[in-house]
Amino acid sequence: MSVIERLKNFEMEDTKVLEAERVAEGYFRGEDGNLHEELPVFYRVKLQMTPGEGSLIFTEVWLPEEWNGIFLAIGGGGMAASIDYWSLARRVREHYAVANTDMGTSRGRKCGISNPDVWKDFGWRATHLMAPAGKGLVEACYGKAPDYSYFMGNSTGGQQALCEAQRFPKDYDGITAGVPGNNRTHLHTYFLWNHLHLRTADGKKMFSKEEIAAITDCAVEFFQARKDGEPGDNFISFPTAEPDTIAAFLNLLAEKRPDFKAEQLDALHAVYSGPVNPVTGERIYCGMPLGSECYECCGIEEFEQEESPHFYPFIWAFGENYNGRMFDFDKDLDALNEKLAGDLNANDPDLSAFCAHGGKLLIYSGSADPCVPFPDAIRYYERVLGQGGGYESVSDYCRYYLFPGRDHIDRGNGTNAIWADEKGGDELTALRRWREEHIAPDRMLAVRCQAHAPNGIAFIRPVYPYGSAEYAKNPSAPAACADRYVQRGNK
Repeated sequence: MSVIERLKNFEMEDTKVLEAERVAEGYFRGEDGNLHEELPVFYRVKLQMTPGEGSLIFTEVWLPEEWNGIFLAIGGGGMAASIDYWSLARRVREHYAVANTDMGTSRGRKCGISNPDVWKDFGWRATHLMAPAGKGLVEACYGKAPDYSYFMGNSTGGQQALCEAQRFPKDYDGITAGVPGNNRTHLHTYFLWNHLHLRTADGKKMFSKEEIAAITDCAVEFFQARKDGEPGDNFISFPTAEPDTIAAFLNLLAEKRPDFKAEQLDALHAVYSGPVNPVTGERIYCGMPLGSECYECCGIEEFEQEESPHFYPFIWAFGENYNGRMFDFDKDLDALNEKLAGDLNANDPDLSAFCAHGGKLLIYSGSADPCVPFPDAIRYYERVLGQGGGYESVSDYCRYYLFPGRDHIDRGNGTNAIWADEKGGDELTALRRWREEHIAPDRMLAVRCQAHAPNGIAFIRPVYPYGSAEYAKNPSAPAACADRYVQRGNK
């Protein structure tokens, strides 16, 4: 039986092979319309999965003829809703057998309205099913199981990553969780909080582009005066958000920009402080990091749009016509968590089963990310440390890194590349070395690639795991923040 026949005959419960083809070396145009170049010969398999009555999941698995023995699953972003052909192409060039799923949302956000099957698919089921499907197709193609299986994802992909480590600890041997949106119901409540505060009462934008840029410039100046980062940096390495710090910055901003109105400064205070429950005073989520205001993904400009970014969980829970201005940050938050948190959130700090499996987990954030602010990831990791017996024990299988000045999508002024070491490689390189060679990543490198810099590199700086002795030596790095981030509903 030929490879194509074996792939077409692949069987898994609630799964149908829609297409299996051999793609010639060279070019491939994905269903996203983009042309991907310099690809090796590979087998492309398209799957449809319907594990529930309201489910419709599409997954693709790409299998290069010249295979390196590794199965790699890739996470999505935002609401997913499509296959990430760019990531599939990148990794198949490196000879990985690679998979990606649309997470069951390709029909658009309305498909999740009052549809618990979509909540399950998006929250955990589509991601989990990708593992046995991918591994099964690997065996059908090559006649053997993968030597190792890995998952890597950012943002929503980071949520998927932590979901896998928590719920399905035997699916993967190693996982990277970048800028993880795992506390999803509270994260989207943060989005809504910012949106409501960054539009005026009559529905206009609170700040112009020029004003947003000025805020970030002032924030950098403020932290430079406090000796944050390296002299001359045009980003903030480690912004802190104590009430006194926020107040001092806003005082400086008012001095620099006397044209700013009181309502603008009040809006910024709310955004930096983060959402709170108006009845109990409990913190719902952390605030936007100082210095991240001007960045593209969920910076101030995006929060000022007519609808709150990534509004789909509210539509799913409360109906198609739900208006964010109706949201009660007390009662409606409880209702949102009751409906969606069990499927969409990945907040369990108990990683003991993943550790017992021999798994390795790398978590990381950027200090200038306004989309998934780093303090929430720190708070999650602190809970992992508490559950697992402290850094010395947990660091054997899980480490967290905070990269200076990195925004959500590597387009900011700080870190825009992560290297495993001075020879290059990325977070997957570091993960594989840790799992396969037992060489723990005692440090990683924050890199700024810049076209006009010497050798194309503006800086290379070491980043040490949170909680390590080396991390503690940096006086400006954020310290433990558990007292500031006691959040309801993050279990």
